[in-house]
Amino acid sequence: MKRYLQLLRYAAPYRRGWALILVVSLLSTAFSLLQPWPMKVLVDNVLGGSDPSGILQGVLDLLPGAGSPGGLLAWVVLAGLVVFVANSAFEVALTFAWIKVGQRMVYNLAGDLFAHIQRRSLLFHSRNPVGDSLSRITEDSWSAYTVANALLFAPGNALVTMIGVLAIMLGMDAGLTLLSLAVAPFMAGSSLLLGKPIRAAAQVRRKLESRIQSHVQRTLSGISVVQAFGQEDRERSRFREMTRAVIRAHQWSTVVGKLYDLSSGLITTLGTAAILWVGARHVLEGSLTVGGLLVFISYLGLLQGQMRAFAGIYSKLQGASAGVDRVAEVVEVKHEVKDEPGARPMPQVEGHIIIENVTFGYEPGRPVLEDVYIEALPGQTIAIVGPTGAGKSTLAGLLMRFFDPWKGTMWIDGYDAREVQLRSLRSQVSLVLQEPLLLPITVAENIAYGRPDATMEEIEAAARAANAHNFIMKLPDGYDTILGERGGTLSGGERQRLSIARALLKDAPVLILDEPTSALDAETEGLLMEALKRLMQGRTTFIIAHRLSTIRNADRIVVMQRGRVAEAGTHEELMRSGGIYSRLYGAHLKGHSVREKQKPDGKSRRSELGVGAR
Repeated sequence: MKRYLQLLRYAAPYRRGWALILVVSLLSTAFSLLQPWPMKVLVDNVLGGSDPSGILQGVLDLLPGAGSPGGLLAWVVLAGLVVFVANSAFEVALTFAWIKVGQRMVYNLAGDLFAHIQRRSLLFHSRNPVGDSLSRITEDSWSAYTVANALLFAPGNALVTMIGVLAIMLGMDAGLTLLSLAVAPFMAGSSLLLGKPIRAAAQVRRKLESRIQSHVQRTLSGISVVQAFGQEDRERSRFREMTRAVIRAHQWSTVVGKLYDLSSGLITTLGTAAILWVGARHVLEGSLTVGGLLVFISYLGLLQGQMRAFAGIYSKLQGASAGVDRVAEVVEVKHEVKDEPGARPMPQVEGHIIIENVTFGYEPGRPVLEDVYIEALPGQTIAIVGPTGAGKSTLAGLLMRFFDPWKGTMWIDGYDAREVQLRSLRSQVSLVLQEPLLLPITVAENIAYGRPDATMEEIEAAARAANAHNFIMKLPDGYDTILGERGGTLSGGERQRLSIARALLKDAPVLILDEPTSALDAETEGLLMEALKRLMQGRTTFIIAHRLSTIRNADRIVVMQRGRVAEAGTHEELMRSGGIYSRLYGAHLKGHSVREKQKPDGKSRRSELGVGAR
């Protein structure tokens, strides 16, 4: 129950909305209570010929022509229409007010879920499908609406209506009223009995629906691979299998729901039959009129509807439990990487980085990095090399504090990275990845993503420095061109130059380059290396590279092997030592020589950075 109550905090900011709902609910209830009375007057006074008495007589005396049967009939019909229209209008207003409040709650919760999921670590995102996270934000957020409806709106509306109905029914026939209330315990028992099966069915259904979204998202994200290997039919078959499972879950959920409807309907039918039996005897005895019995039966239906609403609260909450639990899994979890209590903003740093005896892994007991020590002085370029799986990219993630080390410390200008505010730390570091991620927004907005307040002149200057301005101007709308998903409308080199422009504009003192020129042709790589040279000037740079020729001028080269620092030094020092780096470099040159011989023109090229033969 605690999780349900936690969702109600999203209702707290809308006190005015709830006050409006209360007022409109009272007015709607008042007119709904008046609806049966024109029928009583019609049966008893128009058709039955009995004379009105009491309050009714006083009202009819004020109406012209109400003294004759025809005139009274006209007023009865008019009264029925007025009451119906007024009640319908208030019900529409009530529904509108509730939707306004309820949907605001939903989108506030969705915003919080989005914020929580954004702040989860990259480790979390690598293990959890995007489709599942999307499902929690767009669908499970509606559990706030369901919970507020089940715990506030529906019970409140039902309570107001029941009080009014019972007050009138007691005044008409106290015995019949007490008999009407006898069915309430049976309704509650039916709801409690079927609540758990409803909860179980809802949980299975939501889990399966989330799997479908995840499958669609994964398939469309990797559509080039799916099409290249001709696996469209296979993925479609998987989709169909999942949908069949969801249909079975829906069928079971529907069966359980219909069983509840059947049980509550049977209970109310038996209760109505008992009231008709006893009420008819009261009519025969003269203690109740025919019109009075009809009015009482109308109120009985209204009362039973509200009793079902109360009894159904438990089953509704159980049905919503799957969404509530999935929401709680997001909002209650502790973030893996977060600001520690008392974290302070990091001032502008010079870029003195010390990775002190760091150990880290993605799974307990399986470290990817072990006892790593690396130091970079301000303005130095540190190259990280090594075979695949040595932990190079993991090291880059630690520098950005995408993860926190199990042991050891990441120092930046004497600040422990865990003791400063995460936002201020990341504002000091720029990152250029092997696969640059561009968003489906304009070119200018992509470049200015790290500095949204940048002027157009600053954006263009960064693009020129990144050798990107010329190709940008050839795009349909220049800097206002909206890119495709993940920048798919550009070539790999163009995407990378935009990411370099983005890093240049951010102007952070620490720079991380993770395989920035991988899989590019020599001409494109030359343009990139020229841009990277400008980007690296005056910054502490960590460059992770497989192409060893691009890093031979680095101030220090660190060779990683099996998660440890195997050796470190300048290019010349490492070549003289004849160790791992020397062998890797020799293999690189041999492979390069083979590729050069395979070129049609047989010509060798050199990097435009001037860092040696490739």
